Amino acid sequence: MKRKGKGPTALLLVLTLLATLTAACTGNEGNAPEAGEQTEGPNGANAAEAADNAAPPALDPVELKVKLFGEKPTDMDAVVAEFESRSKEALNTTLDVTFDVAAEYRNKLKLMLAAGEEIDLAFDAPWWDLNANVSKGYYHELDAYFNNDDYPGLKAAFTPEYLEANKIDGHIYAIPVTNTFYDIPVVLIRKDLREKYGMEPVDSYADLKQFLDQVLANENPKAFVPWGGGRNTWYHVFANFDTKQTHYRAFPFEITGTGALFNLVLSEDGKQVLGATTLGDPDEAYSGFPAPLNEPDFFYDHYDTKVEYRKYLPSDPLAQNQTTTVEGGAHETTLNSVASDRQKLKETYPDADYEIFVYNDAVRAMESGAIATGFKAWNFLTVPKSSKNVERTMKFLDWVFASPDHHDLFELGIEGTHWEKDGERYYRVTEQTPDYAFPAYEMTWNPQLSRINGNNDEETLKYIEYEYDQDSYYRMALSGFTFNPENVKNEIAKVQPKFDELRPVLEAGLDPEWRESAGKLNAQMRALGLENIREELIKQAQDYLDSGGQ
Repeated sequence: MKRKGKGPTALLLVLTLLATLTAACTGNEGNAPEAGEQTEGPNGANAAEAADNAAPPALDPVELKVKLFGEKPTDMDAVVAEFESRSKEALNTTLDVTFDVAAEYRNKLKLMLAAGEEIDLAFDAPWWDLNANVSKGYYHELDAYFNNDDYPGLKAAFTPEYLEANKIDGHIYAIPVTNTFYDIPVVLIRKDLREKYGMEPVDSYADLKQFLDQVLANENPKAFVPWGGGRNTWYHVFANFDTKQTHYRAFPFEITGTGALFNLVLSEDGKQVLGATTLGDPDEAYSGFPAPLNEPDFFYDHYDTKVEYRKYLPSDPLAQNQTTTVEGGAHETTLNSVASDRQKLKETYPDADYEIFVYNDAVRAMESGAIATGFKAWNFLTVPKSSKNVERTMKFLDWVFASPDHHDLFELGIEGTHWEKDGERYYRVTEQTPDYAFPAYEMTWNPQLSRINGNNDEETLKYIEYEYDQDSYYRMALSGFTFNPENVKNEIAKVQPKFDELRPVLEAGLDPEWRESAGKLNAQMRALGLENIREELIKQAQDYLDSGGQ
């Protein structure tokens, strides 16, 4: 495959377009410079030059406490030592980077923030508690550090348009972490097994089911399962992608931060909120919506499919939550993880291989305007109010984003050990790559600086180029809207645990009578304040539309 290297350049055009798309929503008269003035070239060459030529006064030594989730990379300490050596003269900073397993990180972070425990940099996300934590005043406002010549790395890597699309309540309380505006979800199919069964490549859900049936029939179920876990058992697979979310928001693109997830429906002209429904609402709650949104099954029939597919999961699928295992015929992931998943597979089965099944029909055909986006990141970095080192933390981040070399160190590791360059925009893995499996999606992903894994197969690279192309996207309804939970935080604190208790059971297809269970859940949530949350969501969304949002 000829590598055009156009991906990040195309994404920069998306960021430039955001200047006009966000102006109507924000009323910003544009004191910020035009997009493209921050840097000469896609990798922020001016920022690196400024960082290298600067001669700042000597700084007192400081240790920054960084909190992330996941498994600590084996060579994390070696990379941190390399950073501390390279940046000694400029920053005089050491790092204490700690990791917690995902299941514990969220609650630990809540407790640490509430207690005022000193943290200098922490991962958070709107699909966890970012919005609630901002409303509680747990995070520093960081506006002054961006589009600021004193922080040339941040100025180059984060354009005003990119930041505008990711503001909360009009300010930068969290630093967006993404390399594209959507990481296309795919199913990884064991290619070697598919060929063993004499099947053609999987190109539809019918093909997928046939393949999983073959695994079930031909492999030892005690040692091997058809579907080997994956992201939250099922991630976006079986979602309804046929209807574009231009006049509603629902799975898999719900408005977050509401405790229970709602389907928010707008009028055809996009100016009025017609209502908000959630799991277990009675049929009449949908009657005022236009077809096909007036049927609950439009939003929730994927749970029927998950019940049907339950037989393909591990015996205890909830124990496998967020765990991808090579002991399976297929699992769900995203394009950015294909190469690393393939490498893990080959460590156990050297002759095995994966191939991708893109299950969104329009995306599989690489149609224009097929990918829904709000031009927002899904993941963010925050500086808690408990930090006594805000400026030094931002200087550290400025160093990271000041040049490709700095950025590559944290995202990929030590060049020549953990990775090798493959042209201007690609990289290649080495035998030591697994020793630095850093979760870049938590800290370093960036539209301008992140490299593309050249070890991907040609089909995957083709789709990666597609997701970098601005023409692949369409703007979702309420794309700039962020729910503020402050007025209903007490209700959310009561409703969310109930919702979170049942949802994974339904996602794993463990409850054939899920409609009845959802109805019981709905009644419990109503008694705990669900209607107050619903009313607040509708009010805020309508206020957003009335102010010119779209």
